[in-house]
Amino acid sequence: MLDPELTILGGRDFVGLVGRLCRERSWATLTVVFSAVGRSEGGLAFVSLTDVDAAARLLSDALAHVAPPKNPRAGQADELRSLRLSAAEALLARSSRPPLTELERRALERAATLLAAGGDHRRAALTYEELGQDTRAGDAWGAIGDLERMEAALARDEARASARRQAVDAMRRFDTLLSAGERRAAVALAHLFHNIEEGATAQQLAGRIDARLVRGGGVNLRTPGGTWCRVGALPAVIGRDRAAEVMLRDPSVSRRHAVLRARADGITVEDAGSRGGIRVGGARVDAPLPLRGSGELGFGDGTTLAFTATENTVLIEGRGGLDRTLRALVGVDMVSLAPLFPGADGLSLGFTGGVARLVRRPDVAVRVDGQFIGPGCDLLHGDVVEIGTTASLRLEVE
Repeated sequence: MLDPELTILGGRDFVGLVGRLCRERSWATLTVVFSAVGRSEGGLAFVSLTDVDAAARLLSDALAHVAPPKNPRAGQADELRSLRLSAAEALLARSSRPPLTELERRALERAATLLAAGGDHRRAALTYEELGQDTRAGDAWGAIGDLERMEAALARDEARASARRQAVDAMRRFDTLLSAGERRAAVALAHLFHNIEEGATAQQLAGRIDARLVRGGGVNLRTPGGTWCRVGALPAVIGRDRAAEVMLRDPSVSRRHAVLRARADGITVEDAGSRGGIRVGGARVDAPLPLRGSGELGFGDGTTLAFTATENTVLIEGRGGLDRTLRALVGVDMVSLAPLFPGADGLSLGFTGGVARLVRRPDVAVRVDGQFIGPGCDLLHGDVVEIGTTASLRLEVE
């Protein structure tokens, strides 16, 4: 039974009590004190894990200065072994399993060290494994001759080290890809970061970038304060659907009204099953119509769109109705931005893998959000694109 006076003193200052007993080298009394703390019921249950960890550290420091007995079978050796094991039990009793906090991890590591020093290598190995410290677990298994579990622990440690090396390398590539504008490729590396502590921040950044990537077949661009212009890829749907490559606002227009397609003989427009159909010169279009040069298309009750077609692109501009301010450019593969924005020579936009991608000519300097990009850049909603070394043209991405 623990002396009541010691219980009172421990309640006032458990760490101070242990420190005093360590200085006095009262090993037997210390064993009683730690045993009381380690009991699941009663004893010094009010002593916190912080106190027990601090006290165990004082004990470990004190024992480090005790010369080992010449005879390992001597009474003092047994006394110190019991003391280490009782201190380890006190730490284990106060810690959650698995450890939830850094304090608990530190306490369990100290407990495992005390268990190993006290000769309980099996429990030391299991505790080290719980902490993911497989090298030390392997040493503990080796101490009791369990070579199979020792080799398994060392194999896990090597696998963990290899995964960490891969994660660190992926972090470097992630930063490099982001700097170059290769945002989609950078995001694809994010699943490799979970093996390292510092990867959590990068994973959060990758998640934010992924959420902002401009996906689909179209993107809105404008000069600061200007009117939004639409750039899209073929095939391009024209209609009220928010996912349409060319979106119209006129309520008389169907959600998917028409489709522009690239064919061997050029770009055609065809009805997508709309209510009101497509009109050219007042006549309804019933079959795919090749677009040549310039002309006008009618949609719904009052929307008129002028078009200028080349072999690979169609420039569309509103002429009447709710969509009279519309300007859109759709094309095959990479679409040059020059027809929409004077000064954008050498800049093209495509939709690689469903993501809007800006591509620059080698002689054109481009910054996206203040960062000079490589040959191309995957666009994010809210990007600001600056063209030329003096930023002679600025484009905003919706």
